[in-house]
Amino acid sequence: MSELIQSQIIRRDVRRQLLCTVSSLAFAVTLCAPAQAAHETDHPTVWIELGAQLERVQENEEPFLPPFLRTGSPRPFETISSAAIQRPPRYTFGGEGKITFMPEGSDWSLVAAVRYGRSNSAKHKHQQTVEVRPSGKALKSDNPWYVNLTNFGDTASSHKQSQIIADFMVGRDVGLGLWGGSAATVDFGVRFAQFTSGSTAVLRDKPDTFIERIPQAPTAFFPSWHKYQTNAHNHSFYGFDEVKRSFSGIGPTLSLNGSQTLAGNIDEDGLSFDWGVNAAVLFGRQKVKGSHKTSGIYMGNFAAPPISRYTKPTKFITRSRSVTVPNLGGFAGLSLRYTNAKVSLGYRADFFFGAMDGGIDARKAANQSFHGPFATIALGL
Repeated sequence: MSELIQSQIIRRDVRRQLLCTVSSLAFAVTLCAPAQAAHETDHPTVWIELGAQLERVQENEEPFLPPFLRTGSPRPFETISSAAIQRPPRYTFGGEGKITFMPEGSDWSLVAAVRYGRSNSAKHKHQQTVEVRPSGKALKSDNPWYVNLTNFGDTASSHKQSQIIADFMVGRDVGLGLWGGSAATVDFGVRFAQFTSGSTAVLRDKPDTFIERIPQAPTAFFPSWHKYQTNAHNHSFYGFDEVKRSFSGIGPTLSLNGSQTLAGNIDEDGLSFDWGVNAAVLFGRQKVKGSHKTSGIYMGNFAAPPISRYTKPTKFITRSRSVTVPNLGGFAGLSLRYTNAKVSLGYRADFFFGAMDGGIDARKAANQSFHGPFATIALGL
């Protein structure tokens, strides 16, 4: 009887211990579940990225070189050519923005990004030489007469340009799986690009002042001691050019972006190496609109009327053409990551083949490329 009572007591103690153990586990799970859920929801679903870039621009716009600059005659006063003075600015400065939405528990993402840059420049270069030449010699004196000959070239130019590149894409996390702590996404969508430029050039040129010494016979006005009559001659030229160019296009784009952790964890704080490549085909239209004119005068001595002159009528330029523009690009850089923030520094390049019409009187296909450093700051929400 006592053994039966003792066994019942033991079973009650075991049930009580089991109940306490289960209750303790349930309570622990209840406490841990919110913490785990909070940890899972710590990762942002929306990233907002802002930045700036300094980009080197390479384009092949034709400078305005009227016929009087292409005579082949030496121009000793010219140390910098008019074509070099008319060169567009080499750098643009701008900003960029990007919004990425990553739904919770999904490998897909939505991306909207835009980059903008612009530059302005104005140049003016006056180049001249002054040469002193003897114009003749008097019979009554050994002192020669001298004439100052001034030749010059003057070029004033201005240039402005801007570019907008916008992407709207859907991405998927593919994960390369080649190294520990690596990640990669493939993005595909639509790219829009618009490039505009405008330039003016004003040229003034007096390249060939010279003197002509004509022997004189004695007259009442020119006595015998006056040996020569001196005439100065020169050409004087003027040219003006104004051109506006543009390209607008849209088309499919595909990019592959990756990140390799160098220190820390891919999902937490750390330092990573970021890279990316992109390709697109843009269908659009390039336009050119402008005008130019030139004039010239051949001057004789003193205040005499011009010996000859010419003025070419203003020539108006209007062209428009549908084009298909391939686009290739890429970037590489470093990122310092935090749970809800990221700071990135890198170098980026984009090449648009045949995007612009760089000619003046005739079409000239010109590539448009941008490459340079960038810096961005991203915040996660």
